[in-house]
Amino acid sequence: MHHLTRPIRRALLGAVVAALAIVPASALAAQPTKFHDNFTDSFSGELCGIAVDFKVVGTDNFFLLANGTFKSTSSVRVTVTNPLNGKSVVISSAGQVTGQPIIDEQAGTITFATSFKGLPEKIQTAKGAVQLRDAGVITFSATFDLNTGEFISAQTLVRGPHPEAESDFTLFCDVITQALS
Repeated sequence: MHHLTRPIRRALLGAVVAALAIVPASALAAQPTKFHDNFTDSFSGELCGIAVDFKVVGTDNFFLLANGTFKSTSSVRVTVTNPLNGKSVVISSAGQVTGQPIIDEQAGTITFATSFKGLPEKIQTAKGAVQLRDAGVITFSATFDLNTGEFISAQTLVRGPHPEAESDFTLFCDVITQALS
């Protein structure tokens, strides 16, 4: 599931900055690091202010390359059920996520560009009616101060239908709340 609000995206990118800062250069010069995971999980929590049960099924192939770029090809399906009324939605994503750090020593910045290609997000009812679908390519760039790690700016590039991004990421909770209430 690739729905990330701005604060979560910023925190994620900040974590990547910190992780790359502590990885020795010799480790990045080595062979690519590869991870493969098939996962299934069930838990209860809250989504958009509604108490729900989650069932997650997915697979991920992740590669961290020698130059600090990464590539992740994944497929995730999350069934979200409101236990009070039995209504549920399926949130799915499939495709490839790539990212790379761009260091501008003269400006004293590091920019992380992360691109989602494929189906970053689809929300449908349990009976299959599609409520929200983002597809194509969407790239988020976030720039941080190279010395302090402080967030400086962000930019989003959209190619394809991305109504969630075009709504400034407000449609997700609107759709979820309506479908589960």
